[in-house]
Amino acid sequence: MKLWVIRHAKSSWADPGQSDFDRPLNTRGIKDGKRMIRWMRAQPQRPEWIFSSDAARARATAEFVRDGYAVASHQLHFVHRIYEASAETLLDIVQEIPDDCPSAALVGHNPGSTEFVNSMVGNTVVDNLPTFGIVLLDLPPRWLDARFGCAKFVALTAPKKLLD
Repeated sequence: MKLWVIRHAKSSWADPGQSDFDRPLNTRGIKDGKRMIRWMRAQPQRPEWIFSSDAARARATAEFVRDGYAVASHQLHFVHRIYEASAETLLDIVQEIPDDCPSAALVGHNPGSTEFVNSMVGNTVVDNLPTFGIVLLDLPPRWLDARFGCAKFVALTAPKKLLD
C-alpha cells in the first residue's frame, strides 16, 4: 500500500481573533498549492483516496491535492479526527481504510503528521514536516496490518524544494 502524509499549506494568522480551526491559507499557502499541483500532476504514482482534516486550511490543501493527483471528488473524505490528531489516532484512521483502496493520502497538521511519519518508519526521517510537505510511505499489503515501524520511507518533497 502507498500512503502520502501531507501537512496543510501555510495558513494565515491575519485575524488574531479567528479560531485555529477556521484559519484559511495565506497568500504563500495558495502560491505553494499551485506549485505543488504542477509537481503532483507529473508524478507516476497517485493516491486514489484522500482523507483530510476538516479544518479550513486542511480542506483548502486537500482540494489542491485532489486537483494535483486527479482524485475524483467523491474520493475526498473529511475526517474531523485528523484535526489535531496524535500519531496513534492517525494510525487508527489508516487501519480503517478499506483494503480495496491501494493508495491513500492523509492531509493533516503538525506535530501529529511529523510524529506519525517517524513512528511509521521507526526512526526520525523528518525533523519537521514543512507546510505542504508530502511524504510517501510504503506499507504492508493490508491497511489493517499497519503498525508503527512497518513502513518504508520512499520520498519527501515540499514547495521550497521545487523550482518555479
